[in-house]
Amino acid sequence: MAEFVDLETQDGVRMPWNVIPGPKQEAINVVVPVAAIYTPIKHFPSMPILPYSPLRCRTCRSILNPFCIVDFAAKIWICPFCFQRNHFPPHYASISDDNLPAELFPQYTTVEYETPGEPASLVPPVFLFVVDTCVIEEEIGFLRSAISQAVELLAENSLVGLITFGTFVHVHELGFGLVPKTYVFKGSKRCFQGPVT
Repeated sequence: MAEFVDLETQDGVRMPWNVIPGPKQEAINVVVPVAAIYTPIKHFPSMPILPYSPLRCRTCRSILNPFCIVDFAAKIWICPFCFQRNHFPPHYASISDDNLPAELFPQYTTVEYETPGEPASLVPPVFLFVVDTCVIEEEIGFLRSAISQAVELLAENSLVGLITFGTFVHVHELGFGLVPKTYVFKGSKRCFQGPVT
């Protein structure tokens, strides 16, 4: 149990599983759903700040991390999400088992990138609250209070989203006080990327 607490302290993430099910049959047999509780803006006193851009997967755009499989001889890394084989760029030519970039250190599962020469991002911070409404009324009251407190602590330029789910999934469009907008999705209907109609 201490191992999970240590990992949560290190990364601010809590998950019910330490491994995501691989084959489809394993995913079907899982009783406890795969989920993650993430603590945004968690302060990490020893988090490294890397002075270069992250190395991204060609297919899914995930970032090189300690969970990637690395082939030092072929100078490639395999994405742990989509299993795409990616080549290292020329400035990673000296990579080896003894000469790892910081993002591959096992203790650096959370890092921050600071790209030199590029201005700070103009995109404001984004917070998405995903709420399970299948709980008792008393818990909903506590949750409502906690979300209100969290929203009050956010920066003024923050973007905030709200998704509630129970029998149906409700995507709430915030910012419309007089005429609230909500998109409702039924669990049995398959939705695809694109405009919601």
